[in-house]
Formats: sequence, C-alpha cells, structure tokens
Amino acid sequence: MDKLPCLPVKITAKKWADKLQDGSVFMRSLYDFGSWSAIERHNRADSQMKDGVQGDIGEGIVKTVDPKVGDEFFNCFDPEIRAVMKGMYYIDENFYQYSKIYCMYGLTYLIHEKRFEQPDERLLDFGDTAVIIYNPNEFLSRVLNALRGKYGDNVNFRCDEVRYYPPDYYGDLDEFCKSSSFSWQNELRFRVALLDGDDTVTDEFGLVRKCLIRDHSPITLDIGSIRDISVQIPTDDLIGLRLPDFLLP
Repeated sequence: MDKLPCLPVKITAKKWADKLQDGSVFMRSLYDFGSWSAIERHNRADSQMKDGVQGDIGEGIVKTVDPKVGDEFFNCFDPEIRAVMKGMYYIDENFYQYSKIYCMYGLTYLIHEKRFEQPDERLLDFGDTAVIIYNPNEFLSRVLNALRGKYGDNVNFRCDEVRYYPPDYYGDLDEFCKSSSFSWQNELRFRVALLDGDDTVTDEFGLVRKCLIRDHSPITLDIGSIRDISVQIPTDDLIGLRLPDFLLP
C-alpha cells in the first residue's frame, strides 16, 4: 500500500493541546505505561493510563517465546505450571522503563486512493482535541534543539513508527514494537534516554559509553510556539476526516 509519510497528531485534552501549541512537550517515562507500574495504576484507578489505551503491559518486552516450545529458562518450570502459561516473554529492567516517551497518532495519506486513512473511533479515549503537525521536519528540529539546549550531548534519541506484531510472533522486540491489538493507534513515537556525562562504562566491544540515568521522572521541553506549523481541531473532526483543505497533498 503506497502512502506518504504520516503527519504527527497529538490527541489530548484541550488544555494540553493549547500547551503543546504554545511549545510545551511533556514526556513520560515508559515505566508509567508498562507492566512495571501496572499495579500502581490499578490501585489509583488511573483512567487516563488504563490498559488498552495509554497503558500497555506489553511495553518493555524484549523477547517473546512460543509457549508450546519454551526455551532453556521456561523449560525449567514445573510441567503443570508450563501447561497453564498462555504466554512467555522477557521484560527489560535496565533501559526501557527509564526512557522518556512522546506518543502521537500518524495521520496517513493513501496515494493511489487519494484520501487519508480512516482514523479509529477509539482515538477519542485519548482526548477531545487533536493537534495536527503539518511540518513534521520542523517540529522534529525544534524538539532536537530543545533537547540539545537542555541536556547537551547527554541524550540518546530515536524516533520511528511503532511496528505491530501478531499474536503468533515469537522473537526479539524493542521499544518501538507493540501487540497488533494496538494497531488502531497507528503510533509515532519519540524516545529519549538521558545519559550521565560523569559516569561511563566500557561495553562488550571495548567502547566507552555514558551510563543511562535511571530515573522515572517525566521531562518537559520548551520548543517555542508551534502554531505556525500545526493546527488544532476536535478529535471528532479528525475521526470524521473533516480536515483543513491545506492538509491535502
């Protein structure tokens, strides 16, 4: 299916949409979304971070294993326990949960059909307002400049589209992989890892690297107003594809 690169769309409550257009980019740690904090989210009845919308206990999975086959570790379990295991996977404890994440919807234009792909109605669960960023390169540049200004070169940054894997996939995963049950989110993601410039470690290849700062605290970037490269519309209009004419290619 031929398509143009996605337009980033932040779907949130109106007050946060206004803050974004004023230049405030708020990034949570992946810890807040994944299994590491699932019990905390449940105990405080956090509807915003509920599983299936923003919360995802699959965040941080680095490998899935076929329960019918197992592996060296899981095959050490008692057969009666293995018999009731519906899934086998490994969750990273050393890196992903400390990474700061900024999640957006990807508004996709289908070239041959000359139309935007239909957004899912469940996007309303994220908020009533959509900020469509129609100059993604400039937005990325402003984010990177803000990171550089605040943290210098003590940052590891990555941005990409999230890839969705089917239930029968077994193998390696990273922080840009999610279950296909979340594919309706069509997510674009920034990932920021903050590094300690005074603390280094030598890796397996003999390279000296800065150590990750293991902190779950969120960060906020001030990238300056983005009203010149974005437009705000109700989420209902996004789902109904009632979009400003200038967004059409």
